[in-house]
Amino acid sequence: MAVSVSRMFEMLYLLLERDRIPAAELAQRLEVSVRTIYRDVQALSEAGVPIYAERGRSGGLCILPSFKLSKAMLSEEDRSGVLASLRAMEQTGAGERDTLRRLSAFLGGDAPDWIRIDLSDWSGQQNALIPTLKTAILERRRLQFDYYAESGATSSRVVCPLRLCFKGHAWYLQAYCLTRCACRTFRLTRIRRAQIVSGSFPEEADTCMPPPIDASGAPSPVCIRLHIDACMAYRLYDDFSDGELLWQEDGSCIVQAAYPPGAWVASMILSYGAHAEVLSPPQLREEIAQIAEKIAARNQS
Repeated sequence: MAVSVSRMFEMLYLLLERDRIPAAELAQRLEVSVRTIYRDVQALSEAGVPIYAERGRSGGLCILPSFKLSKAMLSEEDRSGVLASLRAMEQTGAGERDTLRRLSAFLGGDAPDWIRIDLSDWSGQQNALIPTLKTAILERRRLQFDYYAESGATSSRVVCPLRLCFKGHAWYLQAYCLTRCACRTFRLTRIRRAQIVSGSFPEEADTCMPPPIDASGAPSPVCIRLHIDACMAYRLYDDFSDGELLWQEDGSCIVQAAYPPGAWVASMILSYGAHAEVLSPPQLREEIAQIAEKIAARNQS
């Protein structure tokens, strides 16, 4: 049976609050067998926690008193940081609420309510995806889904999920793809019909090192130069950094940026409607004009 991190946190909390606790009492409190308790004790010991067992009628499991003082070694800033992390874990569902609240109490109270994290989308239709991914990652379960690539191709994938990453404006799943036999990165918004399926992780998944989510290995970036009307200034801060923006006296802006090539570049520019003009490169300007002509033709009454 796998060791539960949440259960070990609970055990630590109980042991830090009392001098000693019999294994049978812990087993009853945590609703597991005594054998499981000793398995958790071994895992905690291997993790460096000075936990030991005292024999006799008044014996039980104990933690060295010096370890009890370890929380006092944390500065106020350190405690605030840990408390903020616990609050984030609670909001994202990364741990059981009761355990996280007890840990917060142990560290000295609640963290300031200065941040809210909501992983659901605006439509509410993706609410089930994050819990499914969390379960698959933490319990090392295979995941099957349909994926819609930027090229327009659709494929069915079976993966060993490794972690979730947030980059730029989007969430990504990094996983060992059993279909491609290699590490792959999947944008969450392009995943559909995800479900956990049977099967264990192969050795290749355990040694897989997901690549960084950046432009490495991609074609050379395309340098673009745009003129954006003043009425769309608010959008520029969503799509570009300050160093890419050259503001004009009339409130409009010249954008100079470089991005990996792909259909999404044209889509991004077209999202500005008639308020964006491509200054360079010429081939991108021509591409935008052709797409605009097709849009116009398709929408003529």
